[in-house]
Amino acid sequence: MFTKERFQLGLRWVCFGVLLTAVALRMVSAVDLKSLTPEIPSEPPPAMRAEEAFPTMYYSAPSHAATFTAEDAALVDIHNSAGAAFDAGALITAPVQFDCSEDGPLILIVHTHATEAYTVADGDDYSGSYRTTDINYNVVRVGQALTDRLNKNGISTVHDTTLNDEPGYYDAYERTAAVIAGYLEEYPSIQMVIDVHRDAVTLDDGSEMAVPCRLNGEDAAQLMLVMGTNIAGLEHPDWQSNLSMALKIQAHCEKCAPGVFRQMSLRSERYNEHLTPNSILLEVGAAGNTLRQAICSAEYFADRLTEILIP
Repeated sequence: MFTKERFQLGLRWVCFGVLLTAVALRMVSAVDLKSLTPEIPSEPPPAMRAEEAFPTMYYSAPSHAATFTAEDAALVDIHNSAGAAFDAGALITAPVQFDCSEDGPLILIVHTHATEAYTVADGDDYSGSYRTTDINYNVVRVGQALTDRLNKNGISTVHDTTLNDEPGYYDAYERTAAVIAGYLEEYPSIQMVIDVHRDAVTLDDGSEMAVPCRLNGEDAAQLMLVMGTNIAGLEHPDWQSNLSMALKIQAHCEKCAPGVFRQMSLRSERYNEHLTPNSILLEVGAAGNTLRQAICSAEYFADRLTEILIP
């Protein structure tokens, strides 16, 4: 039978149950729920964000960068046939004028005398008097090795394989100048032109002499820099800036491998070096050397140049 007393008793139990539930909920709320659930990031994950623009990176960090003192100029033997006046100590310590942040190709490799070739070795598929139009065996192949190594090192480099000494040898520099001008118009980021040649030293018996050296235990070919001036009267106001770079390159290479360079040749002509800052003419070996020796030296040169150009 339902009575007033039973109703009051039941109401008390209901209130007691509500009280217990409230206490339980309060205890649960005191627990650090943050430790039980993943932290919500303050921003969406990368996949959910709008695409970001990153700068183009042409350079990777070198193993070490090259530094120079005035005393380092003594490492460079110069045959100054031009009779030009300059301060080698001041030039070698001048800052490197090369902007690594430029977007686009930074170095151009060309060949004024592209058909120059080397002594035929086992496996070479050509014959002749140290010249060939086959770019797999002439000095263009050396330029390609230099280009590949610079690009591998992170320096954006382009290589022109035009045979500028075909059909004529004596006006080749004029054709090369036109080639360089075309690249500079297309790629204003270019700051250095390297004109790659091979030298020729003919002995009394008519044979071609090699100019050998050793690099990392391997037979290689000596290098030589031919630098121009304005002594002949042609416009070349910044020839000392180019000489500054040449001094750095030769001194650094000699520090790392003494004897890799022959005497630098400073001449009264300009050899198209007036067209860009940092331009050089690089002789890689001589006709008496093999192509393999020349490629070995070109790759070494690329590694040392990278250490100079990357700050």
